[in-house]
Amino acid sequence: MVSIDIDWSLGFQIVNFLVLMLVLNAVLYKPIRGILQQRAEKIAQLNGDISASLEGVEAQSKALEAERAGARSQGAALREEIKGDARGQERELITAATKEMEETVARVRQQIAAEIGGVREELKGQVQSFGRELAQKLLGRSIQ
Repeated sequence: MVSIDIDWSLGFQIVNFLVLMLVLNAVLYKPIRGILQQRAEKIAQLNGDISASLEGVEAQSKALEAERAGARSQGAALREEIKGDARGQERELITAATKEMEETVARVRQQIAAEIGGVREELKGQVQSFGRELAQKLLGRSIQ
């Protein structure tokens, strides 16, 4: 059977282990913990910057949307104003065309009335000769 004896070497190994732990802690563990802590702080800072940037982007997006809505309403108002102006011009053009047409119709009616009057006068002058010719044809002889 194997026997284990506890002697002074056990104390030496315990002391050696504790010294090794102190050296490893000072040389290896503390720098790694420091680097990990710096890394965690850097990540937290970057997350804060990202959050601030996202809030800024959201605010800019809302401002742009408000500006776009304002531009749309201005465009709609301008479009309605232009339509109103166009309707006014349309009415003016229609009124001018109607007036011109009425003047032309009145002028043509006057010309027709003048021509009718001239033709009537001419026919009045010819009525006697037409009547005489008609009577001569009906009677079959000449009338003087």
